[in-house]
Amino acid sequence: MKKLSTNILRVKLFNKLMGIASAFQNIPAKVTPPPFRLMQIGSLFWQSRALYVATKLELADTLGDTEKSTQEIASALHLHEDHLYRLLRMLGSMGIFDETAPRVFKNSKTSAFLRQDNPKNVRAMILMHNSPEMTIPWMESLEESIRDGGVPFSKVYGVDIFNYIDQNKNFDLLFSQAMDAVENLTGNLFLEDFNWGKFDRIIDVGGSKGSKTLSILKVYPNLKAIVFDRPQIIEAAKTHWRGKIAADILARVDFQGGDMFESLPAANSDNDLFVFSAIFHGLSNEECTTVLSNLKQLLALTNHLYFLRMPLLRKPILIQQ
Repeated sequence: MKKLSTNILRVKLFNKLMGIASAFQNIPAKVTPPPFRLMQIGSLFWQSRALYVATKLELADTLGDTEKSTQEIASALHLHEDHLYRLLRMLGSMGIFDETAPRVFKNSKTSAFLRQDNPKNVRAMILMHNSPEMTIPWMESLEESIRDGGVPFSKVYGVDIFNYIDQNKNFDLLFSQAMDAVENLTGNLFLEDFNWGKFDRIIDVGGSKGSKTLSILKVYPNLKAIVFDRPQIIEAAKTHWRGKIAADILARVDFQGGDMFESLPAANSDNDLFVFSAIFHGLSNEECTTVLSNLKQLLALTNHLYFLRMPLLRKPILIQQ
């Protein structure tokens, strides 16, 4: 078995701290009287919707590094000042934006991650989660689906989410930006906590434009890669990195379009590594089974293919045949 994990103590410490943080997050559920806790949960969509509107209106971008009155913001964005103040005051009570004087606001440490000039901003994820495409199925079809076993999204739009994305360019772009936001949040510590250099090639399934893969190739000059995703994503990726990434690095990447539910890229040797980052959590059990069955067919072709599942957190799960 190859030594693949590095910085083991740091990874263990990180996971321990995440467990502690999770325990603290559960405190409100334990100390709040059940009726009040239920009412809190029942009204959380108000907070989510307020955040969505503030994000869509680009309030954080308008504030930037300055303090501005609601009158200034309303004038710049053509908004109703009193309603804007109520929105900002609500978000301020949640730690999103700071009210520094009556009706004067600035960005907080939290709202800073709504700014488009922040490389780790989560704008796209908030806009996607609260988009009509994602909210209508929850609001209109969830109960019916619980009764009959259907899929809310498919009930509303007549197709599954991936087919819908293929047919709607604007939502496709938003979805891709949201996935990029996830990659930006995870940072580059995955480069240090796993020995990528033990392999000849990585196959990044659902790798979007390939930013994670390119980060790995920069550090490991002998490594090659396949970035595999939906055809339209791959077509955009082929031109996205020109002039942004060194030509010798791009030469080691093969961008391949396809459907992971039908087949996966073929492996060349025992030193190929399949990587799935933030993929399985969004699939049904049946879809996960289909993808893993496709992987199993490839595993049968070699003796020691590797499969690395990278969750949103930094703890890798490695399976060796």
